[in-house]
Amino acid sequence: MSGSGGSYLGSSTPTTSCAALQFDTQLASPKAQVVGQMSVNDILDIVFSQSGNQQIVTALWNGAEAGGIVDPHLNQLRSCMSQGEQYQARVLHVGGGQVRLRVYHI
Repeated sequence: MSGSGGSYLGSSTPTTSCAALQFDTQLASPKAQVVGQMSVNDILDIVFSQSGNQQIVTALWNGAEAGGIVDPHLNQLRSCMSQGEQYQARVLHVGGGQVRLRVYHI
């Protein structure tokens, strides 16, 4: 009797496609001047930007940097964005200088 030793239930690596990637996260290092103008349901663009010699993932509100994206899904998000996929985020909550976002594929 032979077998693959594996399971048909799926792989242990993330299997969410770039088009299905969606997650809720907190805006990292929020910029107070920008966050103070944001409202629930506003849409932010998720883009790459440079910080020194590092490429970071940033949320832009009306073209202004609102803050960064730091999340367990960040590596997959970076990979998908590097392949040309585009993402936006909807503001779920703004309060006390903190912003909760839902990042999704567009």
